[in-house]
Amino acid sequence: MSNLNRNIKILFGVFSVLFFGLIAYLTYFQIYERDRLITSSYSVYNRRLIEQEKKILRGSILDRNGIVLAKSIIEADGSQKREYLDGPAFAQVIGYSRRIYQQGNAGIEKAYDRELLGMVGNDPIIILRKLVLAKGQVGDNVYLTIDKTLQDLAYKEMEGKKGAVVALNPKTGEILAMVSTPSYDPNTLGENWKEIMTSPDNVVLNRATQGLYPPGSVFKIVTTAAVLTYEPELYNKTFDCKGYIIVDGNRINDFGGIAHGIEDFKQAFYRSCNSFFIQIGLDLGSENLQSMAYNFGLDKRVPLEIDTAKNYFPPIEGKVALAETSIGQGKILVTPLTMALVASAVANDGVIMKPYLMRYVADPISGTVIEKSTPSQYLNPISKKVADTIKQLMIGAVNDKDGTGKAAQIPGITVAGKTGTAENPHGDPHAWFVGFAPAENPQIVVSVIVENGGEGGKVAAPIARDIIRSYLTK
Repeated sequence: MSNLNRNIKILFGVFSVLFFGLIAYLTYFQIYERDRLITSSYSVYNRRLIEQEKKILRGSILDRNGIVLAKSIIEADGSQKREYLDGPAFAQVIGYSRRIYQQGNAGIEKAYDRELLGMVGNDPIIILRKLVLAKGQVGDNVYLTIDKTLQDLAYKEMEGKKGAVVALNPKTGEILAMVSTPSYDPNTLGENWKEIMTSPDNVVLNRATQGLYPPGSVFKIVTTAAVLTYEPELYNKTFDCKGYIIVDGNRINDFGGIAHGIEDFKQAFYRSCNSFFIQIGLDLGSENLQSMAYNFGLDKRVPLEIDTAKNYFPPIEGKVALAETSIGQGKILVTPLTMALVASAVANDGVIMKPYLMRYVADPISGTVIEKSTPSQYLNPISKKVADTIKQLMIGAVNDKDGTGKAAQIPGITVAGKTGTAENPHGDPHAWFVGFAPAENPQIVVSVIVENGGEGGKVAAPIARDIIRSYLTK
């Protein structure tokens, strides 16, 4: 009998260890592996999810005002078809959902896949049960922060050009418009997949978040921030611009070789004088300039629901590299979204809010809000005092008689901005403009880049002006 009791106890102990081991294993997956399990394209879960998408009517994607941008319909044969109502204007932001063709998904369709399939807030075990048993389900609707009217205008302004536009609310981080051109029609992906994916113009690339460009003179906002923060006495400096400057035997010209003569910091900012800012950068030093660039996140990947490229800001080595970096040239590469955030710091008292695209997720039947984005701080690169000073400089760049951003002026609205004409080794300069308005109480920040567009003040500034005017006067 004693041996029997001992064996029972051993058996009980073994089963207890196995039971608690199973509980620990499931707990581990629930807490640490849940997201990977759900998003992995190789998991059993996701293969079931692909099959289930044929049964669930995928939720709609709408703009901030409730205008439908993407929806699913059931065709006569019972198959599901995804329709993109604003096609190319939203292509890179909304992306595509093509799981039923085994070709993956992208953009908002990828970021909010579970929400669009009505599977938010459930643990994997419940979801798996739904995948097996559910029939005729309807996914939830995703409401974006983007304003369709503004998006359509930005797309129209950029038609025929290569580049990007980003517009956002500096107080909240809500993205109001995000356009990348050239674009494509996601409604034709099924039949034109290879042609679109291998396009020499790289039409599927979201240039707003993944395009990397030298910032040119819009970077002078960062240089100015470094001066005001680390070496404020340089702000009172004057310089005799001869249209060029020699650094370690290398001649660096101002745009057009224009000699501005003796000028102070304000005049140099308004005119975007390279010689002045190169001398200022040399006096400032590489450590201070690099530190400020990192404060603005120029060495990071901007956090966003859709894919973003990591900005590139290598260590500054040598005087020539410092000179080039001071005016946004050299090896720096940034995304248009990043430069919108740089301008937003000036507009928002030195604080950069975390950007986001999803406003809220709602049940399509009851209208109940299931998820909602809340504004949060991303970075705080400069003080309010520094931001206020740069704001006045940016107002001057648009409104002064010598300002390079005069094309961004709007009657009755004070616009603050900075132009950029960024040289690149692959053709004509890229045209940049970043700005915000109304300067007294900024409601919108706009970043524009036109690849190989030439002068930012002539090409990019008018695009930003039209977008700002539309948003503030609608």
